[in-house]
Amino acid sequence: MPEQSELVWRRTVARAVSASDASALPIHFRAEVLTRYLERGAKVLRSDTVGRLMQPGNAVIDFGIVADDSVIHLRYGDLVSLVPESEREHWLEHLAAPDVSRSFLAMTLQPGACHDDGPLREWEPATQD
Repeated sequence: MPEQSELVWRRTVARAVSASDASALPIHFRAEVLTRYLERGAKVLRSDTVGRLMQPGNAVIDFGIVADDSVIHLRYGDLVSLVPESEREHWLEHLAAPDVSRSFLAMTLQPGACHDDGPLREWEPATQD
């Protein structure tokens, strides 16, 4: 049985897919992304797993906290609507990649290019205990 956080994540993704709305999908960042704002006088309030970045004169940004406080996540829609364009490069420099297939992403970035990452074979799904 999946844990609660995985069930909520699945529901979040399912809702975004059914609504054809990627704005609700979470994007992860190393928590150091917030240091710049703290140095500028912003405040971060938090509970165990949720935080709020409050900057004078700017929008409040709510985010999730995971991985022993080393990673935060927010919705894609909040990133593009609440983070000023002039600050987005800073956020992108702190992206935290989830587990991904490097070869698959390279294929999507450069369609038609050759990407050899091993011999072709039939898929044999891993069994779950």
